[in-house]
Amino acid sequence: MKCTIVAALLALLVPSVALAGGTTRREVRAVKLSAAPVIDGKLGDPAWKEAAECTGFLDEMWDTPVAEQTIVRVGYDDKCIYVSFHCLDSQPKAIVARETKRGADFFQEDRVRLRLNPFNSKREEDESELHLNPLGTQMSELAGGRANKQEWEGDWKAAAAIVEDGWVAEMAVPWSVFVRPAGTGKPTTIGINFDRYQARTRVKSYWSNLGQQERRELGGQWLDVVMPQAAKADKLSMLGYLFGGADGGDVTGRAGIDARYQFTPLLTGLATLNPDFSNVEGAVTSVDFSYAERLPEERRPFFNEGAEYFNSPLHSVRPFASVRLGDLDLGGKFYGRVRQGTDLGLLAGRDAYGRTDAVVNLAHQFSPYDSVVFQGVSRTGQGISNQVGVAKAKLRRGDWNLNAAFGKSADHTGPGETTDISAWWSAKAWYVSANYEQVSRNLRARDGYVMFLDQKGVTGEGGYYSNWRTGPFRSGSWWWNASKYSHLDGRPFRDGIGTGISFDTANQWNLDLNLNTGTFEGNRDRVVRLGARYPSQDKFRWGGISVATGQRRGANYSALSPALSWRFFNRLSLGASAEVISAGGAYRQDIVTLSYDVARDQAVGGRLVRRDGKTNGYLSYRKSGYGGTETFVILGDPNAETYADRLVVKVVMPLK
Repeated sequence: MKCTIVAALLALLVPSVALAGGTTRREVRAVKLSAAPVIDGKLGDPAWKEAAECTGFLDEMWDTPVAEQTIVRVGYDDKCIYVSFHCLDSQPKAIVARETKRGADFFQEDRVRLRLNPFNSKREEDESELHLNPLGTQMSELAGGRANKQEWEGDWKAAAAIVEDGWVAEMAVPWSVFVRPAGTGKPTTIGINFDRYQARTRVKSYWSNLGQQERRELGGQWLDVVMPQAAKADKLSMLGYLFGGADGGDVTGRAGIDARYQFTPLLTGLATLNPDFSNVEGAVTSVDFSYAERLPEERRPFFNEGAEYFNSPLHSVRPFASVRLGDLDLGGKFYGRVRQGTDLGLLAGRDAYGRTDAVVNLAHQFSPYDSVVFQGVSRTGQGISNQVGVAKAKLRRGDWNLNAAFGKSADHTGPGETTDISAWWSAKAWYVSANYEQVSRNLRARDGYVMFLDQKGVTGEGGYYSNWRTGPFRSGSWWWNASKYSHLDGRPFRDGIGTGISFDTANQWNLDLNLNTGTFEGNRDRVVRLGARYPSQDKFRWGGISVATGQRRGANYSALSPALSWRFFNRLSLGASAEVISAGGAYRQDIVTLSYDVARDQAVGGRLVRRDGKTNGYLSYRKSGYGGTETFVILGDPNAETYADRLVVKVVMPLK
């Protein structure tokens, strides 16, 4: 019966693959504006008449002109890049716009995006993205990685409004926001692109169509731009931190400072003394069964700033994972582009007990498709001396990609090594990949992550994804994977095979079915999982449930995970979720969250977590997200297992 269901669902997906279209690349000449436009959500400013026009947006999937077009105008001066969007829509009352918090994602709402690559390198790593929704809410994903403090992100201006024939949006983005080459006074070419998502039709359209695989080499080009030199006033910024309060019967206090210096538009330095390592919220991981460790998300500003210059992920080994580092007392970073095509990241930190951590990452791009990365990580002190080195090469030829990496570690437990080779093919809606890896018994990455030791084996996976513009289904995907690993002495370790299917319906139901079977150290696993969510396109008001049954480690396994999130009066949000797991024992986690938006930059909220009979909760107030002094008040400890009698206040203030 299960195979029949999967086959029937696949029949819905496969026939549309032949319809996938090609891609189109476009160019626009730069216009230096005589006056800056006023950013007010109105397009009547005379400056927009000077700007260059870009239109003829194409459907991402089919490479055909969309029915409801977008008209973009772009210009610049020595301070900013200016972009306006006029998004035509025959049903303006059906435009979806909900999110009001700067920095929060709104991918399921109507939105527009500017993509800019100052190096015109055709690489995702060099491309910055700035998003707007019809409420004027801003979100950015800047090349190199940025902390979420507006003074470091860059104070780019934006406005938007819904109008009679659709909606309009404007941006003014300072050149200082971007990692970029220094201005030479000569015309140059910059990578640029614009795209739009229309929530009502679920159509994503591009000015220069990248296709579903997002091939950056097909992005647009902005010709004859004369980039300005960096302004001296933009070079230094400083943030101060004050943290204090009562923790049980003890009074605590801490002060610190971060200093960020922009040596050039390409190179940044960051120094920290008693850095801000206190979180308003703690990460809550799942209690569901897993053979491998789960790492929480990194949220600390010192590590998020420039984070992409320290990435070197392998299949199941991460030589450096910043969440492994505890509270540093002194730290520094240096990152950026040291020469054409060469990026450098340096990080060092020390605590009061003599522990030192250091990372060096050197990456060189030979072409948009070929690069090498060298990474070294060291941790010493407190009875530990650990060093890890990794070399990795990436190549791409047409639809084929190849990665190869080799790493070694030195530790008091002995030397270790890892080899990781992967290849994958992707075109239109299909992808297939294969990976071989070998990890020795003694590989140690004290500041990183190793999924499993003492293993060698292969993993294969593939799948298909598509969108539809009409009919009962609007998107669907199918995936499969298979793996077989042994210990290095040949003893069986783990193997598995799985498949799954997921689709969104026209009336916003999301349904998925997954089937997995395999063994781990001789224990048999078989699990079937079914999930549903409605509505799938609204992150503020939705409900969902996941149910699973089968065997884990030879014991009967079942899991029930209901969840609900609802927003009232566009200000009050309530969320509730539960995990009830039975796998050779009973495990349960219940979470209730509450948040009230006092204003765009202010919110009060809290969370209650009950996990295996232990209960923790906290309440908080925050004023943040829009620059200037930020204030946080926390009653309780988000990271404790049970409620803690604790009241702390944190203040983050720009000093320069």
